[in-house]
Amino acid sequence: MLPLSPKQAAPAPANPMPPEMQELLAQLRDIHEPTPIGWWPLAPGWWILAGALVALLFAAILLAIRLRQRRRRNLYRSEGVRLLQALDLSAPRAIEDINVLLKRVAVVTFGRKAVGPLTGQNWIRFLENSSEVPMPEAARAALIENLYSGADGDLQALEKLREFAISWVRKHQSEPVRPAADVKPTKNQEAGVV
Repeated sequence: MLPLSPKQAAPAPANPMPPEMQELLAQLRDIHEPTPIGWWPLAPGWWILAGALVALLFAAILLAIRLRQRRRRNLYRSEGVRLLQALDLSAPRAIEDINVLLKRVAVVTFGRKAVGPLTGQNWIRFLENSSEVPMPEAARAALIENLYSGADGDLQALEKLREFAISWVRKHQSEPVRPAADVKPTKNQEAGVV
């Protein structure tokens, strides 16, 4: 068999295209994909999320600052509790140590002018009025009877006094709570003017 010539190998098209059709086909181009959507400018939802994150970060920073300030403001309380718990009640003059620590904490909170001159019943009344923790009778007796007498006192009474001192250091208010019986009438009330 003889090889075929290129003219013989490809059959001739049955319908030759008219020249207008060829012109139209020549004008066709490949499909153009749209340009990809850019990430900038951001959609409104992303702006809202970014604003919420900034506000949350700002609030977290403010909260951390406030917590740190409160912790620093109450650092004397935790130091006082730590020192009271570390006291050896069997040591001589432990009652003086407890009283000194109570005074130190009170001076930090209320100032030297308000707390410095208080002794005896006035000191006990101040401690009870500045906290809602009542002083046990054993602690009261130990503080009044043994503080200036030189006696060491009962170990149970010292333990009660230390427990009261620890709870007082933890729970005292910055201004003394005054019961109604301790409130003195004003000049207007004494004169009968309401």
